[in-house]
Amino acid sequence: MKHQSYRNRIALSYMWATASLLLLVFALVYLVVEMTVYAHIDTELKKVANKHAQEVAVKNDHVYFVDKIEWEEREHQEADVNPVFVEIRGKKGELMDKSPNLKLETLGFDQTVPDNKFFNATLNDQHLRQIKVPVIRKSKTYGYIVTAVPIEGYLHVLHTLRNILLLSFPFSLLLLFLVARYLAGKSIRPVKTITAAAKSISHNNLDARVPQPAIKDELFDLTSAINELLDRIEQSMQREKQFTADAAHQLKTPLAVLKGTFEVLVRKPREKAELIEKVSFGISEIDRMSKMVEQLLLIARVDGYQSQTIHEDISIVSLVDDVVQRYSKKIQERRMQLIFEPEKDFLLHIDPFLLDLIVENLLSNAIKYSADAATVSIVLKAVDNKLHISIQDEGIGIRKDELTKVFHPFYRADALEHKGKEGDGLGLSLVSRACRLANIELQVQSEPGKGSIFTLLIHQTKQKNKNVEI
Repeated sequence: MKHQSYRNRIALSYMWATASLLLLVFALVYLVVEMTVYAHIDTELKKVANKHAQEVAVKNDHVYFVDKIEWEEREHQEADVNPVFVEIRGKKGELMDKSPNLKLETLGFDQTVPDNKFFNATLNDQHLRQIKVPVIRKSKTYGYIVTAVPIEGYLHVLHTLRNILLLSFPFSLLLLFLVARYLAGKSIRPVKTITAAAKSISHNNLDARVPQPAIKDELFDLTSAINELLDRIEQSMQREKQFTADAAHQLKTPLAVLKGTFEVLVRKPREKAELIEKVSFGISEIDRMSKMVEQLLLIARVDGYQSQTIHEDISIVSLVDDVVQRYSKKIQERRMQLIFEPEKDFLLHIDPFLLDLIVENLLSNAIKYSADAATVSIVLKAVDNKLHISIQDEGIGIRKDELTKVFHPFYRADALEHKGKEGDGLGLSLVSRACRLANIELQVQSEPGKGSIFTLLIHQTKQKNKNVEI
């Protein structure tokens, strides 16, 4: 059965299950008919036996027929239609009298058979249904009326019914298999369509999807699962292509610079100071490439992070403090002032990795693009059941027409005006993607020369304890 088609396996399983049920039905039909037939025979036989038990008399412990001549004439008239064999037996089973239709034969007598018990017997290879009824007078048993009727016709009907059922059973199985095979083929036809559609999808047409059936059944769930898998594969391939394209685009320039620098160095002997300067420049380019690759990998990780997000109850004040500590040295070196004086703490049910990533990049940009001795502020407040985290700087600002472009990968607003600022245009792109995954709304207000305010609007804020309010 392992090498059979799924269609045939379904048909066989259905056939065996139905065959078992059909066999049970056939057996019940035969038993019911048999019981009905014997019940009819026994009822008639009991009536005849009781009738003859009333037509006998007892004299000197001898049982005999009353009006035997009349009884014999009646039996003779009914013999051809439905013959009844009757014997009178004594208490010990001795034969006292019998019906004329028995001629030289006797029904026999078995004392082990209980009184009024129906049983089958034979007479000259003829099947009989038999019963013995005691002849009781004044609570004393004087003998027995043994009555029997032929049941050949009834047995012939039962045998015919049994043969019909036995012969029709294999034909029924064959018909069941053919019908089940047809229905199984019709049932799995949509599966074949799904299989063909799935096979037609390759890396060249990952945007294609398996058509879904109109009825929302198990096949609908199967196609939905396949399409969801294709969505994840397509997204993964897109991230890979994006990462490859981004890395190739961004690494091409520093590699070209490094190549040019080193080619110049090997053309002729150089002074030690010049060698140190050029090598130091090369090292700085390598450091920049390393940071760029790190950020590209981080973006790729964020893009594929959605199925791995882990929400926890975290303290926002503690998270912001941790981020601020990472930049405390840089803030001191540039004599900047960072203001973060929350009036209360907030507890959020959110992914800590994503929120930490967002706050760190926004704070890093605020410090980078602000002048020395400038002020950076971080404000926490609750408005309409939303937590607002605002990071405000006094930096160079962003023009209105560039507010949406700054979230594109590798885009830097007014790049020519701040060539001295290290950056690759990936930070805000990373922030935008992380906000989308964390379901955080990001708002930007900026004015060139006056600074920018980046505000995070986060839903589902919770109280940390009784002293913490939202």
